[in-house]
Parts: sequence; structure tokens; C-alpha cells
Amino acid sequence: MNFNIAIEKFHNYLRTINGYSKEEFELALPYLQVKNFKKGEHFVEAGKTCRHFAFVASGIMRSYTFYDGSESTTCLCSDNTFATSTISFITQTPSNASIQALDDVTLVLISHEDLNALYAKSTFWERVGRVVAEQEYIELKQSGWRNSPIPAKEKYLTLLKENPGIVNKVPLQFIASYIGIAPETLSRIRNKIAKGNS
Repeated sequence: MNFNIAIEKFHNYLRTINGYSKEEFELALPYLQVKNFKKGEHFVEAGKTCRHFAFVASGIMRSYTFYDGSESTTCLCSDNTFATSTISFITQTPSNASIQALDDVTLVLISHEDLNALYAKSTFWERVGRVVAEQEYIELKQSGWRNSPIPAKEKYLTLLKENPGIVNKVPLQFIASYIGIAPETLSRIRNKIAKGNS
């Protein structure tokens, strides 16, 4: 995706936030970067500091951690969402998670330093930061079902209801990891659903 299309997608997102004006958008333009990632490339690697706040203009990314020999997908990010290792970005300390492109991805980026400069200049951009933080908090609270003891099929059906567009775009093993079930179990559930069985 080229620079202008990616920036316009971010611009359209900003229009949904209270207090938006064209002047506020133009204030940010000198700070914005656009970067393309190929499938499999990392935006953030565990152990390194997340230097940029990222808006996903196109593509899908996953956040994952690796602990005690086991990898766990903790977040799936698609178009018009944000993909940032939040604690690492805010504190400018090494991230405990990696963020990887699952297909070709285009990100609109702003550095930690430049975002703070915008905060100092504009209450609108402070509001943008607050809105994104609130959305992340709500998503975290609403995703508690992923680690709950509910049946595996119910977990998958909940994901289908909440994010139907992402299911056919993400490899099975990452979806299984994200909802906390074995890939083999998810494969059986999908086959039963496809055949119309309960």
C-alpha cells in the first residue's frame, strides 16, 4: 500500500474521534511514517524496545509471547486497529512480546518522541491517545472468555461472533493458541461446523 492511501485510512479513523479537525490532522502529518512489512516479518521483537505507535492500515498481525518453551498468541490485529507493545512503548523498556505480520502489512507509524510532542501541542492528540488506551482496556476485559474454562466450541463460536472477518485469514495454529485450545481440537470443531453437526 502506498503512502497516500495508508495515511488517508488513518485520517478516516481520526475523523471518528471527538474534536477532530483538518488542522489537527495536518499538525501530525510531519511526524507520520508509513512502513510495509512482508509476511513473517516482525514489527516488534521480544527483548527489544517498541519505539513506534502503529496503526494497521492493511493486513493482519499477531502479538505473541514465548514462555517456558511454549508460544502463545495474545492478540490478533487487523485493518483499522492498533498494533503496539503498549507497556514497552509507554515506558521505553524492552517488550515481553513480539508482533509479527501474518500477511503483507502496511503500518502508519509515529515515534514515542514525536507522539509526546503532539500531546504537548494538542488536546485532540491527547484524546486520541486516551481513546486508544480505553479501547485496548475494553478489549482486554472483554477477552476474558479466551482463558476461561468454557467449552472449546463455545470459544471458537465467540470468536466467530466477535471477529468473523479474521478467522479465515489467520492460520489455524494461531487461532487455536489465541483462544487457548489445541490445534487438533479446533480442526475437529471446524469440520463439524462445516458439516452442519453440533
